[in-house]
Amino acid sequence: MGFAVCVGNASLVSMELRWVRRSKCDDAASALPRSIPIFISTLKKDINLEELRQLYSRCDHSCDRLSKNGSGIVDMKKLRTAISRSDVVVSVFCKPHHTALVEDDEQESLSSSLRKQNKDESSLGDMFQDVLPLTPSNGQLVGFGRAYSDYGLTASIHDLMVLPSLQRMGIGKLIVNRITRLLTSRDIYDIAALCFEHERPFFKACGFADDRMGSTTMMFTKSLEA
Repeated sequence: MGFAVCVGNASLVSMELRWVRRSKCDDAASALPRSIPIFISTLKKDINLEELRQLYSRCDHSCDRLSKNGSGIVDMKKLRTAISRSDVVVSVFCKPHHTALVEDDEQESLSSSLRKQNKDESSLGDMFQDVLPLTPSNGQLVGFGRAYSDYGLTASIHDLMVLPSLQRMGIGKLIVNRITRLLTSRDIYDIAALCFEHERPFFKACGFADDRMGSTTMMFTKSLEA
């Protein structure tokens, strides 16, 4: 894991409706639309903690990096505290029928007759959903990111997540760009991102680079039992 630094400056609105597009349609996503609308919010009031907990699980993102078994269990009380004290939060929503939320094994358990019946019913439901304006209240949380700052010099990005079925559509980059632009609009330019080695190309594409001071990330690992 390593840190990176980003520089930029822009002012932002707290809510925005955008469209995102799949770079290519593979077999797994062939039943999903190529382009979908998304709603971006930087308001904490739009975050449903239970939906956020589910997003952690679906993205296989652990709240506890020091966990030996990597269970990834989300402590809701601590999560509520973390969100309330985060300097910047960015949530992304889309309409529920625009994402594959049913697990593969659950799909296989459905009988062919049920699938045909549900397909007819869902088509009517999808048509009705399409005419409704997308908002956090009727949308599904599919992306999230947050940042801490000292309100003066430095900040760090944490918990960047995008639902797997909607990855490679530019949603993650939108989240990172929104976080960095919010921070730099407050004259905070020393922004760090804690990431795994395989995530470094993504952050470089978002304007990050190796730390010019050559610093590396170290984690305090002493447990309470030690």
